[in-house]
Amino acid sequence: MNRAVQIVVTPGSGNGRAMAVARQTRRALRTQGYAVSVRAFRELDQLARWTRTCDATFSYLVAIGGDATLSESAAAALRLSVPFLPVPCGFGNLFARAFEYPRDPEAVVDLLGRGELGWVDVGLAKSQIFLSNESFGLLARIQQAVEQERRNPRQRQLRLLAYYRMAITRLAETALDTIKVEVDGHPVTSNAALVTVANVETYRGFLSLTPAASPLDGLLDVCVIPRTTKTGILAQLIKLMLALPGCRDEVGLYRGRHIRVRVNRRKPEDVRVLGGVLPVLAPAGSLERLKARQAAAEAEAVVVTPAPQEQAGLVRAPREARAPLARSTPPASAA
Repeated sequence: MNRAVQIVVTPGSGNGRAMAVARQTRRALRTQGYAVSVRAFRELDQLARWTRTCDATFSYLVAIGGDATLSESAAAALRLSVPFLPVPCGFGNLFARAFEYPRDPEAVVDLLGRGELGWVDVGLAKSQIFLSNESFGLLARIQQAVEQERRNPRQRQLRLLAYYRMAITRLAETALDTIKVEVDGHPVTSNAALVTVANVETYRGFLSLTPAASPLDGLLDVCVIPRTTKTGILAQLIKLMLALPGCRDEVGLYRGRHIRVRVNRRKPEDVRVLGGVLPVLAPAGSLERLKARQAAAEAEAVVVTPAPQEQAGLVRAPREARAPLARSTPPASAA
């Protein structure tokens, strides 16, 4: 049976490489007999409008871009209960890396026909879903400042260096925040300087703040770095970056379903998990490997769950939506 595939892409992702990946993927899918449509969105707000209004005219949604693009695109897959396949083409690619998603167009074709269908968690903040993380305080300012730079280096190591430079600059120029955090109604700190709420390990490979976070457990992980001196904060980040002995002794790790964060006495912000609501096609074996990595990380880092899970009110997809979705072999194979 012929299956319709919708590709969405933000051409600027990956320093302009995303559009080329989209064209190659479209060509590979058409070779296998899929009906493919490509939509390019120059701005994320254009993509967001499309995700809220698009009709269910496709059987699979392939999103090509960085973390922000994938999060915006996933909203459409969630709303329509259409299998989602992210193709990483950005810097962090945190969600895609957690599931070991490939960028190669031929691998995308293989996933559409043979990928493992799973229902995974997403986060919800400010009425928008996110796949990776939501940060507060210094972390949020650093990320925003680097991403707004017009000319970011393409090489990963140089891009990492840009983040480290920005961290030092922001620490020197601005006062530290005072952040309060509640997890499922339980206060866990009133004096944090850096906070991130994560659905996956953040930031895997160069600054692992939430090593045991997983989009398969119906919970969000929260990293809390206490407020101290600017030098102390910088030293703590360096210790985490280098994974030095005792680097997590002063860092709090928590887990829950409803996180409330208040920065500098501003209005509190709520972050929630929507458990098992997003259908994804994952590479073979990646779901089990993700569970194994979470178990290994939990053996190394203490994660506190302040409230019993049954009291937190997990939001799950309706039973009829969670039923096995129709699968297909590649059209060319069926011909």
